[in-house]
Amino acid sequence: MDDPRSRILPLLRQGEHLLWVGRPDPRVRFTGADAFLVPFSLLWGGFAIFWEFMAATTAKQQPFFALWGIPFVLVGLYFIFGRFIYKKRRKLRTVYGLTDRRAIVCIGDNSVSDSPVNGMPTKVDRSKDGRHVSVTFGSQGMAGAFGMGMYQNTGMDFFSLGQAVAFFDVPDRDGLLRALDQATVG
Repeated sequence: MDDPRSRILPLLRQGEHLLWVGRPDPRVRFTGADAFLVPFSLLWGGFAIFWEFMAATTAKQQPFFALWGIPFVLVGLYFIFGRFIYKKRRKLRTVYGLTDRRAIVCIGDNSVSDSPVNGMPTKVDRSKDGRHVSVTFGSQGMAGAFGMGMYQNTGMDFFSLGQAVAFFDVPDRDGLLRALDQATVG
């Protein structure tokens, strides 16, 4: 694993000071949204597999129905399993940086997003066991008002319209919160 500082330092602007750098914990799999997503994915996937099974038994008379169900089975499998694999791989490539001016999220080598820290609303969520913290910077706009931001950090992020910059599942909660206090005071 590469050094997270080496990925954030080149992104700093002139006069900007790095206060904290970290990574998400790839072992954290579930979010609050999974209370809805897990049962929904099982229902979707179960129905799609049932459809395919029933269509396969009548495929000689109606081959269209067997073909029609294949995309639904694939989506169901992604909902059930694939999103967790995607989420873990994404977390392994993600680095967070907090400066005196911005929150920076770097995913892989080509994806960088940032948000100003001062004067922006900041939402801090602690995990139920108290070992991790997630911080959302700025507002989610209309997407947040309609619950579309609920898909962030679920492996189904493509449903989140107008995603806010956020640090998810950070194990260094004390270091991040201290740096956040420094950034918002300054």
